[in-house]
Amino acid sequence: MICKNYVVSGEDVNDHMVMEDSAYISYTLRLLYHFLFYNGVSREKLNGLHVELQEGNQVLLFHKDLMFTEPFFIELKHCHINDKINVKSCFFNSKNECCAEITKEIEWVDSIHKEIIPAPKQILKYFDTNTREKFLNFL
Repeated sequence: MICKNYVVSGEDVNDHMVMEDSAYISYTLRLLYHFLFYNGVSREKLNGLHVELQEGNQVLLFHKDLMFTEPFFIELKHCHINDKINVKSCFFNSKNECCAEITKEIEWVDSIHKEIIPAPKQILKYFDTNTREKFLNFL
């Protein structure tokens, strides 16, 4: 279980003070970058390799609204790094109720040629079967 705590901010909500779809996606990507950084893949390393991440298919399921100033946490339940990155994360409120779930696919892109590419070997070498356990100890 990989978790990180946040609070719903003003940029995250609509006129009804409910967290918007784009905010859920943004927090999921933020946690993914945090995960990559911990495992030796910073944004600078990606830039140096001329690699970007491109969002692909996603499914967002809502169970309950998260409101402005409400504390919540994200649990990264699944993160498979390969030719595509597959992420599943869940959002929980302070009562530990699951408010939303996202299943997201992210692809590797050559930033020079703007083409989808297989996962770079220079990045994959940072990931092994103990990656998740190492990250858990980090948090």
